[in-house]
Amino acid sequence: MALRRLPFLVALLVAALTSACEPPLHVQLASAEESLPSPAFVIREPSRAEGPRYDLVRVSLLDGTPVWAIHARGSLGGSGPARLVYGVVPNGFEEVQPAVPLETGRTYSIAVSGEGRGGLHVRVQEDGSLTTAP
Repeated sequence: MALRRLPFLVALLVAALTSACEPPLHVQLASAEESLPSPAFVIREPSRAEGPRYDLVRVSLLDGTPVWAIHARGSLGGSGPARLVYGVVPNGFEEVQPAVPLETGRTYSIAVSGEGRGGLHVRVQEDGSLTTAP
């Protein structure tokens, strides 16, 4: 019985160790005044002073419907922009999914990945302003 559990325990240990090495990326609204049509976000990697390392940004509805996606051309290999504006493709990136206008009353998920991972949920209020959402 104990020998049958060994492969499971080894796999669990490997998963824990590899995920623990992945640095977190912090994603937040750039300011309390962000609003439609092009809100800005700030991406930070607290473990690095040089800037966040990421090569993919996806914005989607909570049901997974994509509304915008960009990725680095080739391998980013360095820092991505710390400030990102919805719908504006930064230098060194290309659009995978063209930006769809964000809608009031909807909640969106922003996922950033590369060397690390991070994300944020935001809700577009009726007046067009954005707030963080759980």
